[in-house]
Amino acid sequence: LKSTVDALPYYISEKNQSLFTKHKIYTATEIHSRYEILLENYCKTISIEALTMLEMARKQLLPAVNAYMSEVANTAASKLAVSENLSVRSETKALTRLSADADAMSDAVDELQAAVDAAKALSDESAKAVAFHDDVLPKMDALRAAADDAETICGEDYWPLPSYSKMLYYV
Repeated sequence: LKSTVDALPYYISEKNQSLFTKHKIYTATEIHSRYEILLENYCKTISIEALTMLEMARKQLLPAVNAYMSEVANTAASKLAVSENLSVRSETKALTRLSADADAMSDAVDELQAAVDAAKALSDESAKAVAFHDDVLPKMDALRAAADDAETICGEDYWPLPSYSKMLYYV
């Protein structure tokens, strides 16, 4: 079983309920209550992670990418103002890739927000947990992929979060 959502239904399986009740560990009602609590806890945890990710993307990452793109664009414009013979190929390549990453991040933010809203709207905790697992987590992965790519291009002074190299090699 690869996920909590896959494993939790076994908690309330007939075999496990018999085991718990036979040894007077839990009553059937307690087993189902604990199952509901575990589902609710899973949903709340993923929801908090997704909402945190959305806030970071909206308030830190996208503004950082846009600020860096502005700086690169100004550099290219300054070079061209001096002489049209100066190459702006590196700036153009960086801007193209950053623009694609910013678009991907923006789209992923919208899709993640929609998935979170749809999952939260469900009343059945089991269906809600499945929605968080099957819909929200993949959208979080998509946003993460776009942000990771943008981090490799964005200037270090612009990126608001510590880089992997700083976390690994600086104490």
